[in-house]
Parts: sequence; structure tokens; C-alpha cells
Amino acid sequence: MCENNNLFLESDIIDKLNIIYKINFDNPFFDKEYYNKYLKYIFSKKFKFKFIKSYKLLYLLCDDDVIMHSLTVSLYAYEIASKIKRKNDIAIDLDLIILGALLHDIGRSKTHNISHGVEGAKILKKYNYDDKIIRIAETHIGAGIPKNEAIELNLPPKDYLQKTLEEQIVAHADNIIFGIKIVGINEVLYKFKKNINENHPSIDRIINLNKKINDLMF
Repeated sequence: MCENNNLFLESDIIDKLNIIYKINFDNPFFDKEYYNKYLKYIFSKKFKFKFIKSYKLLYLLCDDDVIMHSLTVSLYAYEIASKIKRKNDIAIDLDLIILGALLHDIGRSKTHNISHGVEGAKILKKYNYDDKIIRIAETHIGAGIPKNEAIELNLPPKDYLQKTLEEQIVAHADNIIFGIKIVGINEVLYKFKKNINENHPSIDRIINLNKKINDLMF
């Protein structure tokens, strides 16, 4: 029964990734070279069990829109990390990035408001995930939230700023994916400025994060 379950989940992953591929096929921000590399990586002997186990949790708790978005962020975060690794002599944990991106929005099973990162961290703690994955879920919103802004947003009073490159890569990938479509930074900034004051400090953090990731990639 467990094997049949895993086969079903594997088939579901492939079906959803095929949809993501087709939607982004002509997208100038989508590098098709990394699609097959991602598939090969997530279904490799060393990683397949971990990926399907995490996907199962996502599948059981979240609706299809969240699952599709999370797969897209995982795929694109893998692409970003791979390009950074190829260009620079930097150690990057690809397993962590792929799983952290896959589970970054697990808190949306509880709420879609600003606290979904905190809720996601609670869920992942409950299921005994590594602290590094929990941190990705907790800090992925925008380019992070400092303690003073967290208090204003009625979040538990602490810093939610990304500290590691892995956390920053997942947050950046999430920022530039609307649903399952990869977009440019100008669209991202337009959305954030529309939703909050255009002079809000979070805008500069997003711009700076985008610059950092792009400088590392290209």
C-alpha cells in the first residue's frame, strides 16, 4: 500500500511539474535546461524518499494552488542555486533548498495572512523537521521581517530576517513567482508597492536581495 501511495505521489508530482513547464515554456525568465536536471535530482536514489515524504505532507495539508506554487518555487530555487554553484566557489545545500522551498508555504494550510510563515514553522516542528528547513518557512516572506516590523504586524516579537544563502535563495524565488509564473523584479516591486507604502523599508530589502542573488548568478 505504501509503495502504491508513493507511485501515486510520484505521478502527481510529474503531472504538476509538466503543467508548470508548459505554462512557463515561452517565459524568458524560465531556463528550460534546469527542468530535466531538477527532475533527475528529486527522483535520484539518494533523494527521492526525502522528497516524496515531504511532498506527501504538502499534499495532505494544502490545496492544489499552494502545491503548484510550492513546486514552482522549489524548481526555480534549484535553478538559482545551481547557477550560483556553477559560477562561484560557494558551498550550497541543494537538498535543503529543494525541500525548504517545497515546504515554505505549508503554513497556508492554516492561514493565508502574514503569519503563514510562523504557522508553517509550527507545523514543521510538529513533524520533526530540521531547524534549517523550519527557518526557511519562518523567514521566507519578502526579504525578511525585522523585529520592529514583526511587532507592528502582530507576529511573535523576533527577527524574521534571512541569514543563510539558502534562506535567501528560497525567499527570492518565492518573491518572483506569482502563482506558478516566474516574473521579473519590476512586477514584484509593483505588487509590493501597491500593497504597502512604496517607501516601506521592505521594498529596499527586496531590491537588495534581488541584486545579491543576480550578482551571484550572472
